[in-house]
Amino acid sequence: MFSGVWLLWVRVGLAGYDEGWGNRIVKVFAYMPTPGGLTGAPRRLLTLASVLREQGIEMCIATQRDSDLFWAAEEQGLDTVEVEPVGVLRQRHGALFGGNAVFRLKALFSLLVQNLGIARKIRKHGADVVWIRGSKGIAFAGLGALLSRRPLVWDVDYELPSRGVVRWLHRLGLWAAKRVVFQYSAAPDAIFGLELAARYRQKFRTIIPGIDLPSLEPFRAKRMARERREGDPFVILQVGTICDRKNQQLLVDAVGRVRQARPDAPIRVQLAGGVFEEAYAEALNDKIDAARLSEDVEFLGWRSDVHELMAEADVLAMPSRDEGVPNTVQEAMGIGLPVLVSEAGGMPEIVTEGETGWILGMDSPESWADRIGWCLENRKQLDEVGQNAAVYALERFGTGQ
Repeated sequence: MFSGVWLLWVRVGLAGYDEGWGNRIVKVFAYMPTPGGLTGAPRRLLTLASVLREQGIEMCIATQRDSDLFWAAEEQGLDTVEVEPVGVLRQRHGALFGGNAVFRLKALFSLLVQNLGIARKIRKHGADVVWIRGSKGIAFAGLGALLSRRPLVWDVDYELPSRGVVRWLHRLGLWAAKRVVFQYSAAPDAIFGLELAARYRQKFRTIIPGIDLPSLEPFRAKRMARERREGDPFVILQVGTICDRKNQQLLVDAVGRVRQARPDAPIRVQLAGGVFEEAYAEALNDKIDAARLSEDVEFLGWRSDVHELMAEADVLAMPSRDEGVPNTVQEAMGIGLPVLVSEAGGMPEIVTEGETGWILGMDSPESWADRIGWCLENRKQLDEVGQNAAVYALERFGTGQ
């Protein structure tokens, strides 16, 4: 049974550590390094903090001061701690794993200083539990959590399979954490491999994250009340940074096939998200031009009104090569927008084939084209699938279930 019980994220870490605490407020030190914009993971952390506060558990958000997460946490009235990356840790996108021997020594020294600083902040804040996200969080704060002698909950979230240096970080996280939380049941074996996952399986918990359903209600109502006019384009929305992992090229291939079969069908593809991989974005543009879809595909860039876009779209397409359980898919379902997703990650665990959406191959533009063509011709049934998705989301994705 899927669950939005965010409280478990902390309770599993407290088990066996709460003797003598009485009725005092429990404090969680939640560390997220280099969070970037207010995308899926930072928003989930804020939702978690809000729900835990209702249960008498206070969460302190520890991250960079110049991040959207830090300012959003302050606006939400949460306790915050400024944690800036030390030295070469300011570099991003895998830069820490490159360089010569001198650079690597600098990186190791910076990691040691960073972890010692984290340990001091955890103790100073009087935290009872430490929450860390991802392998980067383990690198920056795993040792600090151990030195603070507080139980660690490791939120694995989205992770690539264990290889190279990352595998050693995974081993450290699995060893150090009291509980390891995943978004979908197949994640441990997919990320760590069968042997390593089997060794630590007793620590694992699968909790599909909840979303803020009440905030989506106005958009669901707007979607239900909208009226289609003759000649309105069929809008396919895709949300995510422009990169190979999000697999926008497959969507373009599929739409190109639909356009060939239905040259007069009004179709519009909206790509909402900034460019993460320049070379991939250039190749995507070349593919759009080659398929003569330049008038049908819109690059919207980073958008803060994604829910508005969902209310106006006809389907959400997520052909990703790798995912956890995306907020985007859960929120689209909550709004009543039918979803087309790949079989990647946890998406098949939240979408029921043919009832609340469709699960398609990440390397099969033919199947995507066939399903998009079906959606074009079966608007009534498509709307029914969206309504089923909204009911499913209401029953399964709430934070209080």
